Amino acid sequence: MNLPLKYRPKEFGDVCSQGSIIKILKRQIETKSWVNCYLFSGPSGCGKTTLARIMANKINNGLGEPIEIDAASNNSVNDVRQIIEEADKRALDAEYKIYIIDEAHGLSGSAWQALLKLIEEPPKYTIFMFCTTELQKVPETIQNRCQQFRVSRIENDLIEGRLGLICEQEGFTYTDEAISQITKMSMGSMRQAIAYLDKCKDFGDITLDNVLEVLGTFSYDIYFDLTNAIIDKNQEKILSIIDSLYDKGYDLKLFVELFLDFLLDLTKYVIFRSFEIIKIPHSYKDKLEYTINVENAGKYFNHLIDKTLELKTLIKGDPNVKITIEIFLISRI
Repeated sequence: MNLPLKYRPKEFGDVCSQGSIIKILKRQIETKSWVNCYLFSGPSGCGKTTLARIMANKINNGLGEPIEIDAASNNSVNDVRQIIEEADKRALDAEYKIYIIDEAHGLSGSAWQALLKLIEEPPKYTIFMFCTTELQKVPETIQNRCQQFRVSRIENDLIEGRLGLICEQEGFTYTDEAISQITKMSMGSMRQAIAYLDKCKDFGDITLDNVLEVLGTFSYDIYFDLTNAIIDKNQEKILSIIDSLYDKGYDLKLFVELFLDFLLDLTKYVIFRSFEIIKIPHSYKDKLEYTINVENAGKYFNHLIDKTLELKTLIKGDPNVKITIEIFLISRI
């Protein structure tokens, strides 16, 4: 069994963060005051569908299974009409018939229109739970008829704690630095973080170098070397780095995109002097301090960001990416 599936929470107490939402839902279970229409929105991998599943299970006392529908691929009026036809029929294996509509923003306008009447006057023993990452695509007429919960991105310390616990339970050898890197790359998504861990575990020990290699992230040494070569106007070094990346078959467009992300991290560090808000591992502190030790560092790295954004746009449809990057780096930065 893959790790994201194995460690998907089955109880409210296992869900990381979302404390206020869980408190409300648990209170509704205790008082049997649930409603017929829920709308869970927020970033991917942060618990929307998990909360809906747990709530459905609690409402039906563990009996039956909710009917899960992927609206991304079942989004037509005909699909919705089938739901409407079935929604009025009592469930045979549980007290409530519960629909979990995932990726709800994928429903067409006409499909939402067809659902509106059903949501306005839902059958007594039918409950709808909509989950979406794009709340703005859900019509206001639907939003206004649902009890809404907006999930938030999960704090890094909670993700690190869960990843460490999984590693210990699975017997993985890992370093805190590697776990921290996976956490930062997951951008607040617990599911994404566990999926990254699942991928890395098959490569070997969970170390920083292995994580960077498995997840397709270039070595931070390359980013630092290129940045310092640009600062020093060392054209030979710049060309050598680009040649090396090209000879190894790396995607140079992706490199420019990730280099831009790296420069943004440098700028954040110049301003806040904190590793908590950047992806660069703490073990690179000496290199980081050396690299940002330039006059007017904040202004200078903002300049590099602007130029790299210009380069990113320039190579978007360019068939000769390598040459364009080389010319740009040695003549325009």
